[in-house]
Amino acid sequence: MNNRVPAVFTIIWLALAAPALYAADRPIVGTESADRLVAEGVVDAVTSPGQIVEEIGVDTRNFGVGGLITGSVRGGVKAAGQAARGGARMAVGILDVLTMPFRDDQ
Repeated sequence: MNNRVPAVFTIIWLALAAPALYAADRPIVGTESADRLVAEGVVDAVTSPGQIVEEIGVDTRNFGVGGLITGSVRGGVKAAGQAARGGARMAVGILDVLTMPFRDDQ
């Protein structure tokens, strides 16, 4: 059990904190600044439920009453993806802020 604790911390560091140290090497967010990432992440997370309503409207126009079902499913999937993207952007932005004292890229 005691051998697993350092391994868990190492995995967390490699997965979350280490990529934030190299802003130019981040494949998802590129070189965007931390405040912009957090702001865009919040907007994505807050507006994600709107995807459901939008897809219901589009599918209802295209497919009639059956669009209520397909729009709900497609909208739910798109909303979940948008919320996950927003959460990831917020996490990377927060990690940028937390690791800023340890980086020399500024």
